[in-house]
Amino acid sequence: MLLENFYKLFFSWIDAKLTDKNWIWKLTFVSVFVSLFLAFPPYSLLVDHLSVYGSKLDAWVFVQNQAQDLFHPKDMAYDVRRENMIFRWTLPLLSLLTNHNVVLILVLQGILGILFLKKAGDYIFAVSGDKVLTALFVMSLANIFVSVWAFADVHGYGDEFAYFFLLIALLSRNPVVIFLSVQFAFFTDERAVVAGGYLLLWWIVTKAYEKDDFSLAGMFKAAFTGESAVVWAAWIVYFGIREYVQQKYFPDHSYSTIGTPVLLADAHRNGLGSSIWGAFEGTWLIMGAALLSLWLTKRYLLILALAIGFAVLLATGIFVHDIDRALSYGFPFILLGAFILLKTASCRSVRLIFFFSTIICVCHPQVFYMGYNKILWLEPLPVKGLMYLDKVMSWNFFN
Repeated sequence: MLLENFYKLFFSWIDAKLTDKNWIWKLTFVSVFVSLFLAFPPYSLLVDHLSVYGSKLDAWVFVQNQAQDLFHPKDMAYDVRRENMIFRWTLPLLSLLTNHNVVLILVLQGILGILFLKKAGDYIFAVSGDKVLTALFVMSLANIFVSVWAFADVHGYGDEFAYFFLLIALLSRNPVVIFLSVQFAFFTDERAVVAGGYLLLWWIVTKAYEKDDFSLAGMFKAAFTGESAVVWAAWIVYFGIREYVQQKYFPDHSYSTIGTPVLLADAHRNGLGSSIWGAFEGTWLIMGAALLSLWLTKRYLLILALAIGFAVLLATGIFVHDIDRALSYGFPFILLGAFILLKTASCRSVRLIFFFSTIICVCHPQVFYMGYNKILWLEPLPVKGLMYLDKVMSWNFFN
């Protein structure tokens, strides 16, 4: 009975801590604090970039070049495949508006990361009505790549802007908000263009449960009408703008990575398996349990649709070096897993699944793969402190 008592007391303790009016904000900030404590961002790279003679982060250099002349950026092949960034305009726009104030852009990125967790928590509570379930879900989400990257991405990639706007589109019913949000996401990174399909899956599944219509006809209708139609319109506009700009300003442009599944090559495959696990960590339990629920309730068409969508996520991930960034665009699958469980399982069962998901996400080291056999560990704050002390004292244990 010892562990059972601990389990019950743990939930009672969480419930007692979330009694005030602004409990969800309190939950969000505590989750962010835990995340930063356990995976402290590499701010030393940023300090080096901002110093006069320090090593520059090449993505920020190219973003500044784009902000100065969007259609004729200098050094398009600067260092590592910067030709891939010519249609990523969100960060250049922010660079232009802030006079290339990198710190201000990163502060805004961090704020959006906090709002990402808050809005996800709002949704889970709206569906479940359970503060404990919401707390466990937010804490899980805060400690996986999709949220950690809001603070760890000092490199100038801006994925958290795309994650946030995709979440806004996913949770909104306003067609104008959806359209503008997905456009911002699309022009942040091409991975978001693919992720538009995951939004369609979201509406297919959620509307199937809302209308109690799991037929093939119902799924097709959900995929092409309502909110889904807005995504189709956004795709048409995006590709229209992209094709026009490419033909007019970059007629000879090509991508070095198209058609090349780089992570299957011998030099890069080492990080593939860990990234497939590490991008989602304990939330695999949520998605796996949701899949089992669909199977037990004989929702085979939904299983097929979600399987195709997840296969697309994995397939597109292996075409890039930084697979964790790519796979994290699949965060709608986590929300879908939570939604399915809340619609099909008892609160007691879902609490148990979320509990173990949280334990895994919090305890799992934040390790991700950046390609070129470069596997990075975001050290906890105490380790960062020891590293700093080691440098000051010239002990050279970490050198």
